[in-house]
Amino acid sequence: LIGPRTINEADAAAGRATRDAEVLRHLPPGSGIDLRNPADVKSMLRRLGIDVPDTRAWRLEQMRSVHPAIDALLKWRKAERIATTYGYAWLDAHVQRGRLRGEWSGSDGAAGRMTAQAGLHNLPTELRPVVVAESGHVFVRADLGQIEPRVLAAISGDPALCNATQDDDLYAPVAARLGVERSVAKIAVLAAMYGQTSGTAGQALRGMEAAYPMAIKYLDDAAQAGVEGRDLRTFGGRLIRMYPIKEDADQRAGAAGRGRYARNAMVQGAAAELFKVWAVTVRARGGDIDARIVLCLHDELLLHVPVEHATEAVQLLHDCLAEAAHRWRPRNASGTSVRFVADVSVMHSWADAKP
Repeated sequence: LIGPRTINEADAAAGRATRDAEVLRHLPPGSGIDLRNPADVKSMLRRLGIDVPDTRAWRLEQMRSVHPAIDALLKWRKAERIATTYGYAWLDAHVQRGRLRGEWSGSDGAAGRMTAQAGLHNLPTELRPVVVAESGHVFVRADLGQIEPRVLAAISGDPALCNATQDDDLYAPVAARLGVERSVAKIAVLAAMYGQTSGTAGQALRGMEAAYPMAIKYLDDAAQAGVEGRDLRTFGGRLIRMYPIKEDADQRAGAAGRGRYARNAMVQGAAAELFKVWAVTVRARGGDIDARIVLCLHDELLLHVPVEHATEAVQLLHDCLAEAAHRWRPRNASGTSVRFVADVSVMHSWADAKP
């Protein structure tokens, strides 16, 4: 993607110029466009008759066929990211003796998630094929499904939402209860957790208020605490401090933003706690089959397992999730337990996992 290792700054500059040329050849010579400047990129696209509000990747992806310059620009961005973030300096710093290693923080930010350095959370798709299991081993990957709404059901104790978690696809029973399509039901649930109140999300949220009053009250109470600047504690007891609003800032807008932050941090924080209970349970129970956690990524666990124990490892991940959920949150007052699910697959290379 980026060519051989550079030996000095002049060499590096030549490499940058070569990458840039693949995009700039679609413009007249001497156009003076700096591809590393978003304003310049927008100007370049306007010269080609393409007017966009921003140059975000998802927007440009939808326009690949409009002009060959867009396809070239997207390819350039991937190469530039490898060169600047995941290039030879990254390899030198983080890959030793064939192993990719990153430092970990056990509880980062308000959500309390585990986070890693060395770019592990954002490793480009192009690099995933080089993350492979050792000979005689496989990766067993597990990704928690619809974790946030299931956690909301558990921490709020809403009976109707708890019942919805018994389905493999939580959004299907929610859609049936709201009388809408599944896609709208998903928007409604996300709107509730992220505090969206306008457009389609706002309309869907009003349906959630009637269908799942306990869940919505839990979120609204958290949001109100945020608006008022009161500290909160997650389901697991961790303190979520409310940040002050600067005196010269818009106080009303600042308080509303703090409310959205508090609303979401209560769900994200509890989800992080459940994930870590699951992870330590897998680690404790997996010793007998030499199943080792090699990566914790968002809501995903990646195990490195001897190939003869792959089937056992799959069952282990499901069993440990059920055990962790019971330890973390037994049945609620109505006697309904929340069901948590994981998508589990066996693979040789991390590239075989879905994005």
